[in-house]
Amino acid sequence: MNNFNFPKTDRILKRSYFLQLSKNGKRVKNKYFTVVYSQGLFGTTRLGLTVSKKAGNSVRRNKIKRHIREYFRMNKYSFKRNWDINIIAKPEAGSLTSELFIPSLQDVFKKIEEGIDN
Repeated sequence: MNNFNFPKTDRILKRSYFLQLSKNGKRVKNKYFTVVYSQGLFGTTRLGLTVSKKAGNSVRRNKIKRHIREYFRMNKYSFKRNWDINIIAKPEAGSLTSELFIPSLQDVFKKIEEGIDN
């Protein structure tokens, strides 16, 4: 079986989890993303995405989400601990090219693993 899948158990889907994470989580920011994270409760690292209309039209927002999900899917096993992570795309993320997504996401995920919060 493929270990790089992205099942529902790896996603934050319920509004109550997003609110709890927003209330109790730590924040990391860079130019394109704000990441709210906390210690995971479900035995796996989970991802939630928030992309507002300020980031662009539906095509652009879905592209942002696809890039983030793909990066997470390929790198979720590099985390040493289980995290609940909500990535909030800033309006500037709508102008990101494919080549700039990876360094920007690497930056915030590295900060999460180091435990740096802003």
